[in-house]
Amino acid sequence: MNNTLKLNSKDESLREVLSNGKKYFVPKFQRDYSWENEHWEIFWEDIENVLQGENEYHYMGYLVLQEAEQNQFKIIDGQQRLTTFSLLVLAAIKRLKDAAQNEQERMDELHKNFIGSKDLIKLQMTNKLKLNRNNEYYFNEAVAGHDLPKRGVKKTVHLMRKALDYFYGAFGDKTGEKIGEIIETTSQNLLFTTIYIGSELNAYKVFETLNARGVQLSSGDLLKNYLFSVIDQKNTAPDEVIDRLDKKWEKIGSDIGDNHYTDYILCDWNSAHSLVRKSALFKEIRDELDTTEKADNYLSRLANNSQLYHALLNPDDEFWKGDQDYLAIKTDLLFLRLFNIRQPVSLLYAAHLNTRNSFAKILHWIALFSLRYNVICREPPSEQERLYNKISVLLSNSTEGTSQLLHKIKKEIERLCPMDEEFKQNFTNKTMPTEQSNKKARYLLARLAEQGGANAIDETRLTVEHILPAHPESEWIDDFGDNWQLFTQRIGNMALVTKNQNERLGQQAFADKKQILCASEYAINDVADYETWDSQSVESRQNRLADIAVQLWRID
Repeated sequence: MNNTLKLNSKDESLREVLSNGKKYFVPKFQRDYSWENEHWEIFWEDIENVLQGENEYHYMGYLVLQEAEQNQFKIIDGQQRLTTFSLLVLAAIKRLKDAAQNEQERMDELHKNFIGSKDLIKLQMTNKLKLNRNNEYYFNEAVAGHDLPKRGVKKTVHLMRKALDYFYGAFGDKTGEKIGEIIETTSQNLLFTTIYIGSELNAYKVFETLNARGVQLSSGDLLKNYLFSVIDQKNTAPDEVIDRLDKKWEKIGSDIGDNHYTDYILCDWNSAHSLVRKSALFKEIRDELDTTEKADNYLSRLANNSQLYHALLNPDDEFWKGDQDYLAIKTDLLFLRLFNIRQPVSLLYAAHLNTRNSFAKILHWIALFSLRYNVICREPPSEQERLYNKISVLLSNSTEGTSQLLHKIKKEIERLCPMDEEFKQNFTNKTMPTEQSNKKARYLLARLAEQGGANAIDETRLTVEHILPAHPESEWIDDFGDNWQLFTQRIGNMALVTKNQNERLGQQAFADKKQILCASEYAINDVADYETWDSQSVESRQNRLADIAVQLWRID
């Protein structure tokens, strides 16, 4: 099959999928059978709904396949569903056998139609479905009618045995004719959308397309399948090699936690290569990792550095606690997470791997730059991403001394960083919405207060007071006119107070608020110079705060 992407928009029943001598195999390094009781119950419910006429058909989702040889297909996505149907049929055969009635002909037909038949050339029994290395032996044991062991086996084997027991019990004392009807109706009325692809690269495109449409498929498994297939191109790698690779992949998953494999791999790739988008990542990997040694080394790199990636997204991670700059690193990473700034992750990843002793300094430059560029000036990210990638590649490939390298990096950051005049102008007009959360406003106000001479402030213990209330009464509106809504979320209208102070301030008149705010320990709350609080007052105060901000958030 060529690399043309084929999407079969016509739904195919399970019977059609398993007809015409088609055979399917699960790559030996793909995940094990993992469905559990809740999945079997839902599957059986779907079957009963079809049998009772509540649903004429039941849609089973996408089945992504890659043709390996004529009528032989590698299962990219769908093995759990195909395996479960096979276990359902095997349970039906066992129930017919244990019924002690003359059901041999029905058993043979079930086996031939859905499990396997004799090869006409060698007269050997071959199954329609071949599972991975951990499941295949025990699946064959079940096909042969043997009970699966209860001890000394992996969890996946226990799940296969329990699935057989579940469906065996679900058939109960139904007659052979009724059991035959259940399997036949299931095979005819459970539908897939089959997608045939020519390569793993096309499979990745399919996964990205379907994920964009809200159909969540396991792109992490797909990436694993591709890397492993490069390493084991001839499908001859011994089990101990696959076990070693599996352990690396499991470590990556354990380290990165809820973060997606694709995001991590994209971060790693862009830390040492020219910038690529997610849509082109798989092609880049395919083109470069074209030998077993390269793919194996790359997988080792991912496993070695996965904890670093997780720590960059999680400032409280234990990973940082041994660093002498722990508190500074945590503070800057918390800022990036609070404002959801993800663009510099690849750069920071490269910085830690290549200039670990200077990591805290580079991180701080990036935090200062991000506040100016992303938070206040809201510049477009495209040029920023190119800058970060340029620095990442520089970090990964430079042979210069540390001081020279840092000088270059600083100059590159300063080249794109908004100048003082632009930054002040944007800050002077900045609003900071607080309806959903005031965390970001609290952060900015706390840092401005510290610059004004206050000790380090834990803003999580404080809240934001809107001098012009967010939902003002008529007396307040009279001072601002019809455009009062433009000023409630301006930084110049905000003060940093305790929760008790915030409750006392409420809708009080400005003269009353003024006394409480001026008595505050934070200099930025000082509004003594204002006789009234109106639009000019907000703009004047925000201009003062902008002067402080220019000095505070400067890379120098």
